[in-house]
Amino acid sequence: MLVLGINNMHDASAALVKDGVIIAAAEEERFNRRKHTIGFPSQAIRYCLEAGGVGIADLDCVAPSWKYWVMRHRITEALKALPRSFDSFKAKTVRGAGQMKNEWLELMFMRRLMTRHFGAARYRLEYVSHHLCHAASTFYVSPFEKAAIMIVDGAGEEATTLLGHGQGTTIKRLRSNKLPHSIGQFYAAITAFLGFKVQADEYKVMGMAAYGEARYADYFRKNILQLLSDGDFRFNNAVLDYHGARMGHFPPRFIAQVGAPRAAADEITQQHMDIAASAQLVVEEALLHVARYLHAKTKLKALCIAGGVGLNCLANGRLLRETAFEQIYVQPAAGDSGAALGAALFIDQKYAPRPRSPMHHAYWGSEYTPDDCRAALQRAGLQYEELGDDDLFARMAAALANGKLLFWFQGRMEWGPRALGNRSLLADPRREDVRELINARVKHRELFRPFAPSVLEERSAEFFGNTQPSPFMLFTFNVNPAVRDKIPAVTHTDGTARIQTVSRAANPRYWRLIDSFAQLTGVPVLLNTSFNVNEPIVRTPDDAINCFLRTEVDYLVLGNLVVPRAGQPV
Repeated sequence: MLVLGINNMHDASAALVKDGVIIAAAEEERFNRRKHTIGFPSQAIRYCLEAGGVGIADLDCVAPSWKYWVMRHRITEALKALPRSFDSFKAKTVRGAGQMKNEWLELMFMRRLMTRHFGAARYRLEYVSHHLCHAASTFYVSPFEKAAIMIVDGAGEEATTLLGHGQGTTIKRLRSNKLPHSIGQFYAAITAFLGFKVQADEYKVMGMAAYGEARYADYFRKNILQLLSDGDFRFNNAVLDYHGARMGHFPPRFIAQVGAPRAAADEITQQHMDIAASAQLVVEEALLHVARYLHAKTKLKALCIAGGVGLNCLANGRLLRETAFEQIYVQPAAGDSGAALGAALFIDQKYAPRPRSPMHHAYWGSEYTPDDCRAALQRAGLQYEELGDDDLFARMAAALANGKLLFWFQGRMEWGPRALGNRSLLADPRREDVRELINARVKHRELFRPFAPSVLEERSAEFFGNTQPSPFMLFTFNVNPAVRDKIPAVTHTDGTARIQTVSRAANPRYWRLIDSFAQLTGVPVLLNTSFNVNEPIVRTPDDAINCFLRTEVDYLVLGNLVVPRAGQPV
């Protein structure tokens, strides 16, 4: 059974599954270099087919991750918002409205699009509901035989949450919330109010929250996101409307309570941080409310999470600490890109039920040979040295321990929004000034955004007290007070860290680099952030070289090929 899953909406992506096993998965943005690409993911599809060594004629099924004919409720909610923000709509959303229309047309004529790009073939075309794709994307690759399932995002075709449970190869729905009642759209509206991009910069709000006081939380609870009995909630879009917020329209009564909206170029003030803290707290409370209801209904020990809100690491950490669920699994592409994988997995299990294959790593993207890397360096006119493994790990660990910055490019590209050790910028977490150094020489980003630690899985509890592995950097844990002064660069202002636990089995090369650093310093942790600068994470050796040349990073490592910045020893 060979199934291609496709997401053509936000974070367009493709995934190929053969007999229940993931062959390849990638986001379109990594190919066209445009962040959060929307539209038919032709290059991601081509990559998946090439990675599997198959053609379009070999596919048994193509599975888009949306049922376009069910989206009328979503359209109605968007149209309801227009009278409240008509001037903004006229000025700002003609292009956006056209784009949404194009996405629906793509879904309607998916077979024609596939034929145009890849040729005609006889395969089943089967649309899968968006939230069911999210559910399959997390439960079917989880390590649990049975688990509760919680899907929370802005909206699928019409639903904003799906609560259910899975056992074996079966997923059963318990209940859903429908638009306009959306936890994700509330958070997105606050993101817009704070001057950030919706469906792109919500993580900035999460980072800001630690610097604020939740002094607007009561107002939000009483007037906007209200918790009801039995795990239910209501989003009052008469006070704060998601569609209006996207167009820059905010009701006067909301502004009277929290102040004027921030423009993108405005300074970030304490008031903005307080709004972020308030929104984050209220969203965490809503998710705890829903999860506790779900546990009471299912009595299960394990929980699987997906949907865009599943990328909120602070909330995931609280769910693990403060609910009766003993284990929680969130797959690395929890947002809409992951729906492509879920569509493929769902169809595979529907027609050929089989034992599931847990996802222990996120390395499903493009891979390049040493010859590919040499050729790219030669095209760029860069000098390099090729090292054996022993020399490579010893020298690069020593460089990191001496305060150098390192671009690390290895193996297959990560699936999902996090750099997890194959397309990463690495640094010494012991240095108090390393965040400012990275921002000055590489990232040029807001100082309130934290950097994350990668830690050897077997020593993670020693530093972070975590009760379960976190291989995909999707949980926030408290840094143990006794070691906070050892790793200040990855300890957020609230004493937390969004950790990646690195196992020797999942990524032996990255594990060995961290272990080599630990042997020199006693600290089994590296600062790990994404290999990019205001662009998608790099995919190819050429992408990596171009990014390196635009920055002041000390070393570029492509496999075993080391390129030093001028003046740096190898």
